[in-house]
Amino acid sequence: MNKKVYEKLKDVARRGTTMTYTDLNNECNLNLDFDNIKDRNEIAHILGDISKEEYKNGRPLLSTVVVMKGSHPPSPAYGFFTLWEELGLRNKGESREIFFARELRKVFDYWKSK
Repeated sequence: MNKKVYEKLKDVARRGTTMTYTDLNNECNLNLDFDNIKDRNEIAHILGDISKEEYKNGRPLLSTVVVMKGSHPPSPAYGFFTLWEELGLRNKGESREIFFARELRKVFDYWKSK
């Protein structure tokens, strides 16, 4: 797991905010080029590893705090929702937007006192 990214995500969650993939890339000095599919896959892998570890330990998906630049309303990238399905977290009939909002609230609530 990328510890620098993990610590950054915890800080963002504690503040009750979100950050973009671009800001995460810049602030953690990942040097990824999101025009390159390999680099987009790399950020997905980094965030997926973190969220899988969180899930395994009974915590909400920390990568929920990372959203696409310019998305209105704010939304994570496709890979986040793929992970959601993979982990079996989707409630029958639940939309991506509802799941995202619910999970984001869980992340904020969990980390605000940590």
